[in-house]
Amino acid sequence: MPPSTAAVASPSPALPPTPRLRSVDVALLGALGVLWGSAYIFIREGIVAGASPLLFASVRYVLSAAAFAGLALARREAFPGRRALLVSAAVGGTLFIGLYGGLLYWGEQYTTGGYAAVLSSTAPILTVAVAYFLLPAERFGSLSLTGLLIGFVGVVVLVAPEIAGSPVGSGWGPVFIVSAFLSTAIGTVLLRRIGGGRQGLWQIGVQFGVGGLILAVAAAVLPFPEALPDVVGVWAMLAALIVFSSVLGYFTYFTLHYRVGPVRANVVAYLLPLVAIGIGSGFFGEPVTAFEILGFLIVIAGVTLIVLESTRSSTHGNH
Repeated sequence: MPPSTAAVASPSPALPPTPRLRSVDVALLGALGVLWGSAYIFIREGIVAGASPLLFASVRYVLSAAAFAGLALARREAFPGRRALLVSAAVGGTLFIGLYGGLLYWGEQYTTGGYAAVLSSTAPILTVAVAYFLLPAERFGSLSLTGLLIGFVGVVVLVAPEIAGSPVGSGWGPVFIVSAFLSTAIGTVLLRRIGGGRQGLWQIGVQFGVGGLILAVAAAVLPFPEALPDVVGVWAMLAALIVFSSVLGYFTYFTLHYRVGPVRANVVAYLLPLVAIGIGSGFFGEPVTAFEILGFLIVIAGVTLIVLESTRSSTHGNH
């Protein structure tokens, strides 16, 4: 289990001096890939069962906020200061949860799942670009940058059959989806720069509450019908999203965000298509193609280079 967040009341605890990847961080990265990769399946099944995208996301976020608040009370976590909560609400709630979730859910109406997976893999690259200006201490070296580009190529190969087998949709799909990942890149880097230490349970709950409110307002204002049918499929997927993708997933993510920084934590985006394809093959009987095997190997090679350089840097830094 990730380390306790009981001592987070200080408004700006010191950050780890140097981003690094240790064996526990690699394990957390893999666990996060499973938790967030499975979210694509849960979201798809919920929408297929009749849930409207924005309302579905809004209810998920609001209930996730309540779950985080309940966990914080159960763990007797100290309530953070006003500044910490304001930063979490303004940066995390608006950019990392609300705007990101709204743009992503909306954009997936206009494109295929495969193309969306390729676009989602821009998250690490966008995070590197934003961090170049705001977090110079966390810039990647040449080996990790090579791994970053190899990982992107691997994702393209991984989902090539789906892209080739169907039209990728209208031009608005990529605009919305890339904007979503630009929003999350800016949000995570700003949280690292001005948010101080680890985002505790109260702060993550505030992010989800603000994000859910933003999407609820969007669902009410936009001239599109919204529905959340009272059927088992919708509520089962909603429960899975809250428990696995929100509570466990985001707590794991922010543990990584604190330990190794957003640049390395967001490398998880390269693992998500692997998990989604693995679930589709293992549980839904979808065939595995040679493209997917090759893409898997390329992605793993790219992530391995990033891990190797980060591990090597941390080892040198201890001498």
